[in-house]
Amino acid sequence: MTNQSSDFSFTLSPEAAASFHDDGVVILHTRKGSLFSANRTGARIWRGIEQQLSLEVIANGISDEYQIAPRTAREHTICFLAELERQTLIQREVA
Repeated sequence: MTNQSSDFSFTLSPEAAASFHDDGVVILHTRKGSLFSANRTGARIWRGIEQQLSLEVIANGISDEYQIAPRTAREHTICFLAELERQTLIQREVA
């Protein structure tokens, strides 16, 4: 699955299995056997990637829900995506 942005997209790793719960998400990297957990905002971002939503759509949804500045929501979303990428749970593809 791919998340479209203006200059890049993200693909979920086939080695990532997500389990959602009331407080967020736990993601298992099946090859490494490592777990990655995130709060509800992280779960929302993960769902957005699954649904192939753009970075802007995901960040604007977070901005609206938590009533924070769109720029702040975008910056935090980018930081979370970078961490997912570092953990090899997603892959960036240049468009």
